[in-house]
Amino acid sequence: MIAAYFRFENLPDQVKAKYGIRSKARLDCTTHANTKSYTGLIDFINAKGQMYLFKIPAREFVKANSKRLAEWALSNGKLNLSSIYFEDVDFPEYGYGYPSANRLLSNGTANPLFPYRNDCYLFITNQDLTLVEVFIILNGRNLIPGYYQNLIDGALDSEIEQLRAQAKPFFDYGISL
Repeated sequence: MIAAYFRFENLPDQVKAKYGIRSKARLDCTTHANTKSYTGLIDFINAKGQMYLFKIPAREFVKANSKRLAEWALSNGKLNLSSIYFEDVDFPEYGYGYPSANRLLSNGTANPLFPYRNDCYLFITNQDLTLVEVFIILNGRNLIPGYYQNLIDGALDSEIEQLRAQAKPFFDYGISL
């Protein structure tokens, strides 16, 4: 059911220094699984081959009804991957989101995530969002409440553990993370 897995995390200070990374909000993709067939995140890869996102307070740039506004969003500064909605107070580490369904970005250019607008993103995070795991379910947008509940209930645990076990480094930072 889960088509792809990406693990984003705040890198250790010595790795950040080696690669000139100054942002404390930057989360680099350290491992991934089943991503050869999923190309929905290629626009987040830089010229060095690194994929990273910033955790940004959603209120800074997302225009939505205040009752529907997420607290955090993941963006590379130019393109917003998704807001992260945390709706179950008993399970604050589980969230969901989805790509923008807008054909155009706010600057008038084509939205590269538009072809993936029907996908579902499930998130598992730590408390301070220095670790964010993204699980992608193709064409799952309209079924997000069910997938989110399955995540909370543990129905996806074995598939998630299998993806974590299969995960390979996304970029060689020169040390084991």
